[in-house]
Amino acid sequence: MTDLCRLSAGNIAAKIRTKETTAAEVMAAHLDRIALREPMVQAFEYLDYNAAMARAKAADATPTDGLLHGVPFVIKDIIDTDDMPTCWGSPIYQRRQPRQNADCVQRFIAAGAVPVGKTVTTEFAFFRPSKTANPHNLAHTPGGSSSGSAAAVADYMAPIGFGSQTVASLIRPAAYCGVSAFKPTTGGYDLTGVMSLSHSLDTLGTLARDPRDHLLTHQVLRGAYTGPEPDFCDTLPRIGLMRGPHWMDGDIAMRDVCTRALAAIAGTGADTCELVHPQVFNDLTNAQITVMGYESARIRAFEYDQYHDQISPQFAALIQAGREVSDKQYSVALKIRDQAKIRLELLFADVDAFLVPSAPGPAPEGLDSTGDPLFSRIWNLLQLPCVALPFGTDQNGLPLGVQLIGRRDSDEVLLHIAHWMAGVLDDKK
Repeated sequence: MTDLCRLSAGNIAAKIRTKETTAAEVMAAHLDRIALREPMVQAFEYLDYNAAMARAKAADATPTDGLLHGVPFVIKDIIDTDDMPTCWGSPIYQRRQPRQNADCVQRFIAAGAVPVGKTVTTEFAFFRPSKTANPHNLAHTPGGSSSGSAAAVADYMAPIGFGSQTVASLIRPAAYCGVSAFKPTTGGYDLTGVMSLSHSLDTLGTLARDPRDHLLTHQVLRGAYTGPEPDFCDTLPRIGLMRGPHWMDGDIAMRDVCTRALAAIAGTGADTCELVHPQVFNDLTNAQITVMGYESARIRAFEYDQYHDQISPQFAALIQAGREVSDKQYSVALKIRDQAKIRLELLFADVDAFLVPSAPGPAPEGLDSTGDPLFSRIWNLLQLPCVALPFGTDQNGLPLGVQLIGRRDSDEVLLHIAHWMAGVLDDKK
């Protein structure tokens, strides 16, 4: 019998549509997997087995015409749900029960998808480590802040999950856990019902084992598929490796996996090149830190002022630093970002996507840190669409991966390139 837990979201929906299985059977298989692995991985913040099963049985009693009909999905615990608490990773909100679903959750349910439970997030989707462990090695971090969703998808507890990114909260846990993540152009998905930390950086996204599933979820979240599917038989995508200003801050395994990925792409006959990053990129990391601190200090001022004894030292330090950023410093940081955006347009004249590192290396040992977000700060500040793709492992068997960066508002093109590239990399694993 097919292991239902190892199927992609697209394959699950197809099998339910052709009556090869049911939503209840699919959910039962995933709940069995969760019962087996959750005591070690601890991916969930809230899970009601009976309620999840009841939702699946209800899905079986409705027409199967939704794109995600019967597909289980998990939800990061900063995203509102009307029948499960949403606690934002903080004891301040441990009893918070929203009255309605976030827009993204409602769209998934309307497409027939079935919620499993709420997954662990770091406190306010920032850096304080969570209880979740990396399913590939429980002594290592899964990354953050979408810790639980990445671990659950990687460990076959669900085929897809919601996460979010303000710094590196989708791409880094995907890299550490060996799954794919999609962060759309900032503003690409409706954030109604999603906790905010930094209004110019916050972005909703998805995690999946199969990159093709991001195309499905993108269609559901955007309401329609708006572009023709590119044909890469005759015209292959043009990919440029950009080492960036922090290339030497990553370990040798990261640098090796990026150069091997570029070689694999070149082996298909696609045009490849190496791009020199513009000088202004050297200032983007500090600009991102400035922007995030300034905005976070204002958006989350209530928790800092009213519940200071219930927030972590890490989060308190973020707000304190943000309050020291002047309006002028914030404005200068945004101008640096905008100058870099202009230079980007020139670079995208020669390539369809950038190939860049997704993380400094494999998941670090220990659960007292979520790892370094360095290799996503620049791209998140620039508000560009990004896809993390797993590729290979290090000498200890921990996942490695690469990241694709697309032109702003060209999300669907990037997703098709990522799907094509995933096939290329699969042949080289």
